[in-house]
Amino acid sequence: MTTKLTPFGIAIRKLRLDKEMRLLDLAERMHQSAAFISAVETGRKAIPDSYLRRVATAMELSADEIRLLRRAAEQTRKEVRVDSLASEQRELVAAFARKLDDVPEDVIERLKKIVFESQNPEVPFARRRRGIVVQPITTLRLRQFAEKVRDVFIDISQVEFPIMNVLEFRLQKIFPDYVLDVQDAEVMGDDEGRVLAGSNTIIFRTDVYEGACNGNRRDRFTACHELAHFLMHRDVKLARARDDNDKIYVDSEWQADEFAGTLLMSPRHLHLFDSSDVAADACNMNPAAARVMWSKYTREGRI
Repeated sequence: MTTKLTPFGIAIRKLRLDKEMRLLDLAERMHQSAAFISAVETGRKAIPDSYLRRVATAMELSADEIRLLRRAAEQTRKEVRVDSLASEQRELVAAFARKLDDVPEDVIERLKKIVFESQNPEVPFARRRRGIVVQPITTLRLRQFAEKVRDVFIDISQVEFPIMNVLEFRLQKIFPDYVLDVQDAEVMGDDEGRVLAGSNTIIFRTDVYEGACNGNRRDRFTACHELAHFLMHRDVKLARARDDNDKIYVDSEWQADEFAGTLLMSPRHLHLFDSSDVAADACNMNPAAARVMWSKYTREGRI
């Protein structure tokens, strides 16, 4: 399943990115939550009556930009279309919508687990829940991949990885259909972030998104973790949870943590640090995660 922006969403997102405005920047100017701004941009919420005027003021749009945005709003449909689905799928969607209030909570939760690849708010490198089984990747390969991602986005001498700048402004240049979405806690529940299976979308819970934008170190790790899922796991089909017979290196959560840790604390900069605490400050990284990475690098003979 792929998340597609509405014509209005495409237009306002382009204007926002052209002006180098994050979702959070626009939300603060409009005195709204980032989740609300994201919901309008992705079409999950209808465009409020006064929204165009408020956006025009907040983004300081020109007359031509306002006309472009107004045309896009007029083209945006309010309903979700299902005519491209097979007849039996349309019937199922309609029946499910009619009976949604009667569906037991445990069934809803099982359906969410099938539809979403997600994680609980757990400690990096010490997650209770196992991930899905994916193609095996060694630690060395994960380190190398994270280093290549750093090379794509920043100079080799830069220590702190600007994860939210990458997610807000730069990833879309590589993946044109990529969408960053923000949703409220009542929708996300315990999930801090999600990568929709088979899609181009990364979703963050509002508090995690805002925390990462404001430099919260744990939330920055979560953002890097979700980037890993987007880059490595979004096309996984027929997923199952890892069991005792599976090696750790086929676990999607383990892979995402190793990638995130490497992305935040690159091996190439280890010579600059004399302790994990110094590394945590320089990398703007959660101290607990930094200590784990320091220990891993020590065992690997890098320190």
